Amino acid sequence: MYQQLIPMSLVLLLGVLWRYISPANLPATQVRGVFGVLIINFVAPALIVEVLLTSSLKQELFQVPASGNATIIIILLLSLALYTLLLRLDIITRAQAGALVMASTFGNGMGMALPAVSALLGLPQRDIPVVYDLLATVPFLWIIGVMLCAHFGTRVVDGGLGRELLRLPPFWALIFALGLRYFGLMLPEPIMKTLHLLGSAAVPLLLLMVGMTLHVGRNMRFGLLLSVAGLKLFLSAALALGVGHFVGLSGATLAATVLTAAAPPVGVGVALCDRFRLDTELFGTAMTVTTVLYVVLVPWLVSALV
Repeated sequence: MYQQLIPMSLVLLLGVLWRYISPANLPATQVRGVFGVLIINFVAPALIVEVLLTSSLKQELFQVPASGNATIIIILLLSLALYTLLLRLDIITRAQAGALVMASTFGNGMGMALPAVSALLGLPQRDIPVVYDLLATVPFLWIIGVMLCAHFGTRVVDGGLGRELLRLPPFWALIFALGLRYFGLMLPEPIMKTLHLLGSAAVPLLLLMVGMTLHVGRNMRFGLLLSVAGLKLFLSAALALGVGHFVGLSGATLAATVLTAAAPPVGVGVALCDRFRLDTELFGTAMTVTTVLYVVLVPWLVSALV
């Protein structure tokens, strides 16, 4: 089963390699920024519309977000309790507490779970990370996540980021696709083929972006990294499994939901940490360590669930 992850891992490594060789003298940060704009404005909306219009999901459109939202809420409360305690004991700083809450709570569903689910469970299950991300992670991240960053960081926010969700093309692509699906409408075939062509670029571009973001800080605090791994990888997976069973998910759909819940920290967390002056190096290190663990552990997790 690990062989199925080799293409995904190699593309991820290409992104890491870019950080060191900078082809054509283009730094990874600049390329990552361009990729981000391309994905947000074209690739992700195309993928979302195509997936939702061609998806066979029915009740799963409610079950998967229910599992995701329950998982995120519980992990958020636990991480806030843990890192607030460490903050009061003067073990960590406010900037570290904010970065750790973000790293422990919000996963990179479209960046890491989507390629992993596609490779291990097949393309029919790629709907799950998309639905989970858009109806659970993204709203929480851009509303609650931004408020937490402001609380632990600079506490200076103009309200723009809180409304950023409404400015994201993927959000409106979701509304558009759900509207078409509700009324039983389908786009013309040439447009659907165009959406498929654009959407197929999502996996390699997202993997390259993740690879370009990965790095290990000089001052690694293994105890803190273990807490992030425990909350983000293991407890999130266990909660998604339990809630998923409770709401009626099973088989490959449940496995895809668990893999998405366990995904390592979301890449946009780096930008949020920078903006609110949280500990970006700690967040990036936590993201790197959990990404490596995720790639190693997901085949075992899938074999246990399916």
